[in-house]
Amino acid sequence: MQVRFAWFFSPVAAAVLVLTAGVPGCNTNRNVSGNTNDDMAVADMAKAILFQDDGGDDAGPGLNTDNPCLDISSGDCNTVGLGPSIGAPFPLRSSNDIHQASDGVGATAAGYLNLDTSNGAYNYLWIANDQDWGRGTVSKVDSKAVREVARYMSVTCYSNPTGSKAACDGTNGCCSKDDNARWNARRRSQPQPPHQAVQLLVNNPSRTAVDFNGDLFVANRAFGGQSSLTHIAADLSNCIDRNKNGKIDTSSDVNGDGLIQTDCNNDSQFDDRDSVAKKGCGNGKDQEFWGLDDECILWTTNTNKANQWGRPLALGPGANDTAAASDAWAGTYQDGKFFRLDGISGITKDEWQLPGECHPYGAAIDADGYLWTPTLAPGPLCYLSTSKNTDVGRTRDPNFGQGVVQVSGYGVAMDRDQNVWLGGLGSPDAYRYTPDRSNGFANLGNGWWVRISQAGKNGGANGFAYGIAADSRNNAFYNVWLANTNGFIVRLPGSDLNKMVKVKTDNFIDGSAFLAVPVAGTNVRGVGVDRDQNIWAISNDNSVATRFTVNGGGVPQNPNIVASPQGANKCPAGDRCVLKDNNNSDPKPYTYSDFTGFGLRNFTRPRGTYSYIFAGCKDDMGMVKPNTFWYGMIWDAELPVNTGLAVRLRVGPTPAPDPSWGPYTDSFPAPTAVDLRQGMPPILQPFDQGNSYIQVEFTFSTKAKNLTPLLKSFQIGFRCNVEG
Repeated sequence: MQVRFAWFFSPVAAAVLVLTAGVPGCNTNRNVSGNTNDDMAVADMAKAILFQDDGGDDAGPGLNTDNPCLDISSGDCNTVGLGPSIGAPFPLRSSNDIHQASDGVGATAAGYLNLDTSNGAYNYLWIANDQDWGRGTVSKVDSKAVREVARYMSVTCYSNPTGSKAACDGTNGCCSKDDNARWNARRRSQPQPPHQAVQLLVNNPSRTAVDFNGDLFVANRAFGGQSSLTHIAADLSNCIDRNKNGKIDTSSDVNGDGLIQTDCNNDSQFDDRDSVAKKGCGNGKDQEFWGLDDECILWTTNTNKANQWGRPLALGPGANDTAAASDAWAGTYQDGKFFRLDGISGITKDEWQLPGECHPYGAAIDADGYLWTPTLAPGPLCYLSTSKNTDVGRTRDPNFGQGVVQVSGYGVAMDRDQNVWLGGLGSPDAYRYTPDRSNGFANLGNGWWVRISQAGKNGGANGFAYGIAADSRNNAFYNVWLANTNGFIVRLPGSDLNKMVKVKTDNFIDGSAFLAVPVAGTNVRGVGVDRDQNIWAISNDNSVATRFTVNGGGVPQNPNIVASPQGANKCPAGDRCVLKDNNNSDPKPYTYSDFTGFGLRNFTRPRGTYSYIFAGCKDDMGMVKPNTFWYGMIWDAELPVNTGLAVRLRVGPTPAPDPSWGPYTDSFPAPTAVDLRQGMPPILQPFDQGNSYIQVEFTFSTKAKNLTPLLKSFQIGFRCNVEG
């Protein structure tokens, strides 16, 4: 489907988004290859839409040349844009360009932007530290630089406006955003009780999940206590200046040594605002860790009643093909429940109860919205529909030729063919389950199993199999990677596995000859795929994260990563990052979920973003001036069936977004056959002088395996106020 959009602003009117596909008199016969016979017709239609009267005093009703300023021939209007459709291919930059960034988006040979799911995650790992300071933290590690760039507590006391580090009294102090008692009251239409307290000690975080916008969700197991889920913002513009000091107080690597110092003043307690105010940092620099005062930790919600062990965590597809935070599914091991939490507010929205023999340990959601969760001890693989809380089930148990058996699941992951993979605790084995999707939810449990026995044993991987993750190397080929506690990551056949087995039957494969890659540290719990499709191992013992680079054929390129480089206990040290500092107890990283976001963005719902920041008006010396009036936007795109393209914008006075910027507009999905000129919600107010910079962000998505939206061009129009 060929679509041409116009989105314009007016100082006296709400925003308008107009679809010109299918408009009478406008020939829209285009195909995905880019061939066209309607350039003139579309251009004329766009012009008729774009130059509607803005109510000013220039020309009265009808067409004019001051709104929305997307006519480059107009003397007092300007346009900035990119894309082959306007003769400016995306690799080129305009003179007004400030910053371009893409994630999960690449370019075709013609220069159009499209989904490129081989490049689909942010540049960060989010590693849960199980025992850091006896409480639990999360490390944010740059996957390109192999450096820790931030560290956060796994809970916050500031979920609510009246939050503080004082004890929770149900309203004020360290109270949860939501909790099980309040959820149960709401669903029974009863008055909600006071908020519960947030547990501060022994939270034992283990599962992390990265959202489409890069935000982090972390589940706290809290053995014998109150499990919870915490949301941490990745973008400073989404953090909250709670103490109103005009900046965001948050963790960062101030001294640039690649490791966050959690006790900079050597007072034997973790840093926070009060600790450092009492005794300054010994290195003379600003603190790097803010404890419970960190303003990027947005909220903590208590999940379930106490002593239920908050283990599995997964994120869903999100809403409306946008970059907004998707909902989180947080489960509890003891009673087999899952809770759906709103990804923005932290409020519990729904509850699922799995069959009685299900004790969920990990979780992954597939592209159809089904959540898969293994049982830790020998037991079933269980599943639920994220759209209907009564649709729950368990798979059939496999028979590998010697009678029916039950699997032992630990880590869980999806591949791009929508198979479910398990790391088999208690052995070096891995399992693949292929659901029967022939009749929707009804037949999911009647699928077929493959057991890969003794994976990597010949290469030394003779411990237990824990975490597991799939890559997506090219359109025809992918691998699956398995963590082994003995200090190895094992490469398993992914796309090639079907060549080794009989389809639609249970299969047993000897995997002892599969490649085993040694990594730093032992008790390897997790494995993940970064945006460059390099592989990361997270070792609980020695508290070290190890990267090995992988070429397009899935072959590791740095085989000497175990050899100790100079400064091996630092971060970075070659391709390893040791997360211990001199003043801190061993943090014991314990992450084996989708801690890079690669699985969510490639297999749950393939999605990518393209962001562009540019300046408006400049003086004769090329200096940006605070006199820009932003007027409108048009874009040209191809949208095959079951694909989506959405856009949102924001403006601000600085080249890089910070708290001085306004909020994003709502994300507006590309419609299919609707004129949205009526009833559009108000847009941001971009006409206040001082907002000289604008950021536009497109979100690409698809529900179809081999289809992608194509963005051919976009333009933004603005006018320079001569009195500014």
